[in-house]
Amino acid sequence: MSEETPLKIIRQNRRSMMMRATLGGVEVYIPARYQAGDKCVVNFIKKNLPKLAEHVPPAPPVQLSQAQLNARFAAMCARMNAKPARVQWRDMRRKWGSCSAFGTITLNTRLAWLPADLVDYIFCHELAHLQELNHSKDFWAIVAQHIPDYKDKIAALRALEKAWWGKA
Repeated sequence: MSEETPLKIIRQNRRSMMMRATLGGVEVYIPARYQAGDKCVVNFIKKNLPKLAEHVPPAPPVQLSQAQLNARFAAMCARMNAKPARVQWRDMRRKWGSCSAFGTITLNTRLAWLPADLVDYIFCHELAHLQELNHSKDFWAIVAQHIPDYKDKIAALRALEKAWWGKA
């Protein structure tokens, strides 16, 4: 296996193995019945990694540490007088954050790649869901109260997503 290409092995309820290039690494999906060290998994990776490794886009540089992210989140909570029931960090592919009906806010670890102003917008967006669990006019009014130029932040975020992931 390549020492240069970071691998993330994900066990799933699936029949076959699959690899895909992600920002800064490769994700290897294996059936749940296998372990990462099983001979068939190791052979699959050895066979397919060289072909895929050259297509791995580099990860953006980290702009904020986890401690800085936590401090900014706490500051936004105080500013909005918001008290989430729980906060968790996960590596998510498709979204920057989410808020459940139970008040749990889940944030993407990849927020560290974003400029601080966009991180603040995402924090505000998710915390606003504690009051309005939808994207109604009332929800956007709460966001606008704390981030008046939120539409510019959304546009900047979409531009970065398109550059990084090729999606609009």
